[in-house]
Amino acid sequence: MRKLLAVLASSALLAATLAPPVASAWWEKGHRLVGQIAWDHLTPVARRNVKALLGKESLSDVAAWADVYRPLVTQTGGWHYTDIPGDKTTYDRDRDCPTQPGVKPGSYNDKVRDCATDRILFFESRIADPKLDPSERAESLKFLVHFVGDIHQPFHASGVEKGGNGIQVKAFGQESCGSNANSKCNLHAVWDGYLIDRRNLTDAQYLAKLEGEIRKERLIAGSNNPIAWTEQSKILSDAAIVPTGTNLDEAYYDKNIPLIDRQLELGGLRLAAALNAAFTAPPTTFHPVNPERAK
Repeated sequence: MRKLLAVLASSALLAATLAPPVASAWWEKGHRLVGQIAWDHLTPVARRNVKALLGKESLSDVAAWADVYRPLVTQTGGWHYTDIPGDKTTYDRDRDCPTQPGVKPGSYNDKVRDCATDRILFFESRIADPKLDPSERAESLKFLVHFVGDIHQPFHASGVEKGGNGIQVKAFGQESCGSNANSKCNLHAVWDGYLIDRRNLTDAQYLAKLEGEIRKERLIAGSNNPIAWTEQSKILSDAAIVPTGTNLDEAYYDKNIPLIDRQLELGGLRLAAALNAAFTAPPTTFHPVNPERAK
């Protein structure tokens, strides 16, 4: 089954690569930037562990993998966000994070739930477990890279209109976001990528800008608690909500693009901190048994 899913995921990724280009989004450009910042701030031993698990792929390379995997295993869809209601700013696990299918709240099997906040904690524990098979740790690392990025997109912490997906807007006078004229703008999509695209920077240029700000301001990861990250994102999303039909103009962009930059920076620094904490020992080298020698 694992091999089949791997083949399907590879096919889906190939199809995405060959498809006509669309506007970069947080699950693409933004996620890559989070992965690149994290790599820049890893300890040497953490870097060795990442390389041991991912091989030739980088954190940036795998940052969007969870979105490719999502349609193949639909239960993972809810892992990408946490729905804090509009009138709340604090996280309540029983209210905001659904149990897995068929699992009763508080039961023995209710150890991990289907929201980004819970899944980040879960995958942090898995990548740090040397008893797990390396392929399982590698898969957990791919999920972790993505979900840390997701929860730093403010509308991935909001239950208001499905994280802003239900709030139709215009962006700089345009009703469509991206290269597809039929792709109507909604507030979530604008924050996922349209505002990032408006910077018109390559990955390398954007990374240099973000790293420059990190150095200048001596920015640190701060809290290592995904619950705190979730609540911070919810507060930011509440401040950025607009009524349906609003035209998001240059004033909206100028106000919010620095917040997006800061979330990308914090996402990368916090991912690095999580990996540095998980990978404190050198990676174990596995040597496959030669079947001829085993005879």
